[in-house]
Amino acid sequence: MTYRTRFLAASGLWVVAVAAVLYFGIRAFRDRLPDPIASHWGFAGAPDDSTSLASFLIFVPVGWLVLGSAAAGYGARGWRRRRTRAAAGAIIATGALFMIGLAALTVWANLDVAEWRQARSMNWQVIPVLLIAALAGRLGWLAFHRGPDEAAQDADEGPELALKPGQRAVWLASVSSPALRAGGWLVLLAAAAAAVFLPWPIVLAPLLAGAACLALSSARVQIDERGVRVAFGPQRWPSRLIPLAKIDGARVETRRPLEVGGWGYRALPSSTAIMLRGGECLVLRLTSGRDFYISVDHAERGAELINALVTERSAL
Repeated sequence: MTYRTRFLAASGLWVVAVAAVLYFGIRAFRDRLPDPIASHWGFAGAPDDSTSLASFLIFVPVGWLVLGSAAAGYGARGWRRRRTRAAAGAIIATGALFMIGLAALTVWANLDVAEWRQARSMNWQVIPVLLIAALAGRLGWLAFHRGPDEAAQDADEGPELALKPGQRAVWLASVSSPALRAGGWLVLLAAAAAAVFLPWPIVLAPLLAGAACLALSSARVQIDERGVRVAFGPQRWPSRLIPLAKIDGARVETRRPLEVGGWGYRALPSSTAIMLRGGECLVLRLTSGRDFYISVDHAERGAELINALVTERSAL
């Protein structure tokens, strides 16, 4: 059984089990809850909005199924990398405990009250839920951070590149940041928790920040006769093209994010970097004298193609 099969089996069972706990757990107290129930609390802790009991009974399990399935799909897609499996496990564990805790608090606040405005106050009670969810995320990371990385049989693995006259070649590679992806999900979860107490205009900023983290947590690098193009996220936007005419050559170096300014897109006086993880980097030596660092797997193959294209252009 491959790590992908094990991951899918374990995460799939977990997602379904948590959805069942949410549905049947809420349903067990249905006769002791008002309809509608309090579903939102103001900053002072008093309930200020409600939803129908039927909507709450459906929305919570379905919301978890969407989140859990998305995390499981992310882990299954990047199952070859141990860090990706671990990050997906952390998201699934954190999200599950957060959803269960939030549902339990909502049921507790509404239990045995005549109508939703009489629901119990809620403010500090969400803090233990967040702490338990964070601990569950750590345990989820450890549970799936097992086994070696399995090398993919990519087309770029082969003999050293040697372009024949007139021959054209394209090199593609991708890189993702489990830390940024997990951080994006955590920010979204924190924003969801804040939405219980704060109005939506205030919660909008962290929601957008979390979405931005997720959108920029992966990138694809393409090298061809035009130059080097880096596009972020599945939407392939934003992107940056470095024309071949502005590149003197390329090499491979190992760098930590803090050595080039941190994670993400960083610009320093002598260099620019797109760093989504530490380790092997493709380093472009630009005609301006600056270095451009791009964290990407199998960077040596990209460097070989760039140098071949630069040599070909210089010979013209």
